[in-house]
Amino acid sequence: YFLTHPIRLGGHGHVVQIDDSVFSHKVKYHRGRGSASPIWVFGMVDTQYSPAIGYMEIVPSRDAATLLPIIARIVRPGSIIHSDQWRAYVNIQRDLGFIHRTVNHSRHFVDPQTGVHTQAIESYWNRQKQRFKKMGGCQRKNLGSYLTQFMWLERNRAATFENFCKIISEKYNFI
Repeated sequence: YFLTHPIRLGGHGHVVQIDDSVFSHKVKYHRGRGSASPIWVFGMVDTQYSPAIGYMEIVPSRDAATLLPIIARIVRPGSIIHSDQWRAYVNIQRDLGFIHRTVNHSRHFVDPQTGVHTQAIESYWNRQKQRFKKMGGCQRKNLGSYLTQFMWLERNRAATFENFCKIISEKYNFI
């Protein structure tokens, strides 16, 4: 689906929030083994929707050489990007031409002067991770498929039942 309908977020004057998050098993109460290598996922959300809709991709590293091409591919020109002050994001404005505003998370969750925050992407991560908790986790090799499924469902959930009914009525000639 996403090969024929590539994801594009933002647009002129719209805010896109970006962030990364680790998706790995956490050891609780010193029981079991933790992950030897964390799985990092880079994501972005378009805040013109409520709840925000987004894009996620597993990344091998969190450096500018990896993340900036993803931003350039997904975010529409004219968008305003909000992020934390991760060093890989420093040259977004210079290299990609987006307006880039940041919040210093060591001081504030919402910048008191500019109002910049990353709460929508944090909420997006929470929704995804809650889904994995309900599932009891997933195998590392399947994480990408589950992320893609989540992105598809958030865009098509409302039409899923209608499409299902349409398929059934066409197959069995219901009115």
